[in-house]
Amino acid sequence: MNKSQKIKTYFNLEDIIAEISKDAISEDILSNRYAVRFILLENFDLLKEFITRMGKEGFLTYDIENIFENDLWITKDELLNIIKQQNDQIIMYPVSEIVRFYPDNKFNSFFEESLLYEAKDKTSRIYIPLIGLRSRFDNFLLQYSRIEESQPVWSLEGADKQPVIIYLTNKELAENSKLNILETIKDWLKFWRTLAPTEKIICTSQTINDLHQFSVPDNILEFIQINNAFDFINDIYNINLQFEYKQEEEEFWNQLLNDCKNKKIDNFNDFVSNKLNLKRITEKDILNIWTDPISSEYIRWLLKNNYLLNITHENNESAKKGYLYSIINNCNDYSDYYLYKELALRIFDNINNQNHIKERQELINLIDDKFNLPSDVINELETKIKKISSQSIEESIKLCIGRFEFEKIMLIGAYKNDKINIDKLKINYFDIKNYLTFNETDYWIDKYIHEYKIAKLKDSYTKEIQDFISTKNKEENSFYSWYHDFIETEQELIKHQYDKIYWLDGVGIEYMQLILSIINKSNFNIIESKITKSKIPSSTEINAFENSIKKDNLDDFIHSEVYKHPVSIVKEIEIVKEIIYDIVNSSYQCTIAIVSDHGLTALSRLVDSKKYPQKASHEGRYIEVEDNNILNDGDYVRHEIYGKIYKVALTHASLNTKPLREVHGGCTPEEVLVPFIIISNKDKCKKNKVETNNENIGKEPINITKGFQEEELF
Repeated sequence: MNKSQKIKTYFNLEDIIAEISKDAISEDILSNRYAVRFILLENFDLLKEFITRMGKEGFLTYDIENIFENDLWITKDELLNIIKQQNDQIIMYPVSEIVRFYPDNKFNSFFEESLLYEAKDKTSRIYIPLIGLRSRFDNFLLQYSRIEESQPVWSLEGADKQPVIIYLTNKELAENSKLNILETIKDWLKFWRTLAPTEKIICTSQTINDLHQFSVPDNILEFIQINNAFDFINDIYNINLQFEYKQEEEEFWNQLLNDCKNKKIDNFNDFVSNKLNLKRITEKDILNIWTDPISSEYIRWLLKNNYLLNITHENNESAKKGYLYSIINNCNDYSDYYLYKELALRIFDNINNQNHIKERQELINLIDDKFNLPSDVINELETKIKKISSQSIEESIKLCIGRFEFEKIMLIGAYKNDKINIDKLKINYFDIKNYLTFNETDYWIDKYIHEYKIAKLKDSYTKEIQDFISTKNKEENSFYSWYHDFIETEQELIKHQYDKIYWLDGVGIEYMQLILSIINKSNFNIIESKITKSKIPSSTEINAFENSIKKDNLDDFIHSEVYKHPVSIVKEIEIVKEIIYDIVNSSYQCTIAIVSDHGLTALSRLVDSKKYPQKASHEGRYIEVEDNNILNDGDYVRHEIYGKIYKVALTHASLNTKPLREVHGGCTPEEVLVPFIIISNKDKCKKNKVETNNENIGKEPINITKGFQEEELF
C-alpha cells in the first residue's frame, strides 16, 4: 500500500461524516483494533463546520485547549497520553495546532504511535481533524513502515485553501497595537477554533516563536518573523516609509511604531507636520526645532527623515548639492546642538565652496539666537577662523556668521580698519543690520543717530558728527530749538493707557530700531513708537519713573566697565536684546509702555575735555553750581530743574574729566533722546502705524512747556 491508497479522498463534508458514522458502528476487526482516525481538512472554516456537524450527529467533542495553562507547552508523549486516556467515540481538536510545531522526528513518531494505538475498549473511536498538514503528513507516510496495518486517513479536498499569515513577534512590539494578538498557546488554540481566518494575526507566544521553524512545510500557515519596529510598521501596518532602517536607531522606530498604533499613518510628511503642529515644515522650522533643548531626539530623527524624503520625492538635485543636505544626510547624532555644530564647522572641510558658504550664513541666521553652541565648539570655531585670519582677514570674514562674540568683535574690528564695508558688516552681523536700520528721511535726527552709530562702530569722532554738533549744539539757543521739538516721556505717558511700565535704564534711541525688530517678531503689536526726551541733565535721578519695572542691566554694565572697542558694543547689543526678550516672553494679555530715562554716548572718550575746576558728575557731563550767576558759554547749557542749577555739557567734550566709559548726563542727542514704545498682545489690540518708520518721525508740531519744574536761565 502506498500513501495514495492510504488516504481516502472526499469532495464534500457529508461524505466524510457518513463514512465516520459507518466507521463508528463497524464490527470490522481492524477498525476495532486501532482507535485513532485522522481527517485532513484544507481550512479552518471546515474545522468549525465539522465540529458542529459531528456534535449534531451525537459525537462527543474534546477541546485540548482546556488542558493548557497559558504558554506552557505539551510534549509529544503528553499529547499521546491524552489520546490514550479516551475510551469513547469523540472528536479531538485542535491537535494539528500542536503537532505542526514538533520537529520531524517527533512529528513522525506522534503519528506512527497514534495510528497504531489499540484502545482497551474496542468500540473507542478518536477522530482527529488536521488543518494544513497535508504535505508533512504525506512525507510521514513515505517512510511509515506499517502503512498497511493502521486505519485509513480521510481527506476532504476541493475547498478554498484560505492561507493565513502569522506574524511572530514579542509582546513589547505588539503591545497596544489594536490587532488580534495571540499571547499564549491557550490563546493560539482557542483562536483557530473560534475566530480564524483573519487578515492580520499577531502571535507573541514565546513558545510558538521558538518552535515555528519546525512547521515547514505547511499548506495553510505562513510564519513571518517580526524582529523589530521597522518590520512591524512595514509588514503589519503596510506603511512603506522609504527610508533606511538602522539597528542603532531602533529606539526611534519603537516610538514611531507607538505613533502608528495610535493613529494610522497614510502620509509620512503629513504625520510629521501634524506631530509638530505645523502646516508646512520649513528649513527654519527644522533648524529651530532641532536646536531647541526641549525637542526629543525622536523628533529630530523625524525631522531628518522627513526632510530627506521630501528632497528625494521632489527629485531636487539642487538641494542634494546643498550644505544643509550634506549635513542632514550623514546625520547620526540627534543631540540638540549637532545640527548647529555641523553647520558651523563642516564648512572648513572645503572653504572654497562659495555656494555652501552663502547657504551656511543664511541657515545659521534662521536659528533663534537664544540657542547657542557649547563653549568647546565655539572655541574650535574661533581657532579655525583665526588661523585663516592670520593668512587673510578677507577670507576669514567670509566665514564669519556674526552669531558668536569673537566673530562680532572681529567683524567690527574689520569694519573699523576698512577691511569690509558697511553692507558686508550688515550681512555677516545680523544684529548690526537691525541696529543700523536707517530711516532715510530729510529729518536731521534720523541722519544724526545713524551717523552716531557709524562713528561708534568706527570708534572715531567723525566729521559728520562734528558738523551736526557744531550746528545743532553750537550754543544754548540752537540746542533748545531742537530739544523743545520733542515731548518729555512723562508727558507722553499721560496720553496712554497701559497695564505696566518697563523702564530701560540707559537705553537711548541708538537702540530703537533693534528693539522694534525684536518686538516685530514677537506676539506683541506695536501700538505706538516715537522719540521722546529726557530732562536735563540726562541722569537717572532726574528722570526716574515711579511704579515701573526697572531694567538697569545696560546702565549697570556701562558704569562698571571701562569702555573697550569693539567688545563693549557687542556686549551692549546683547544686553539690550536680553532685556527686550525678557519683556515680550514674560508678559501675557497686557499693554506695556517701554520708556527710558536717558541714552548714552561713547564719543566723549574721543574728545578732549574742558578744564572747569568745579566737581563734576558722570565723568564731567554736568556740574551742579551754587548760584545762577553763570556766564553764557558754548561748552555747556545753563539749566535749572527741581531747584538746582547745572552746567550741562553741550557737546561731546566733558567739562573737566575725559571719560573712560560710556557716559550720560549731557546734551548730545544720543544722551537726551529716548525711545517711547507702547506694545500690546491683547486679543483685540490693533497694530497702528509705527512713527519711527515714516518720514514724520519727531516732526509733529507739539506745544511744549519747559517741563514741570524746569526753566532756562537767561
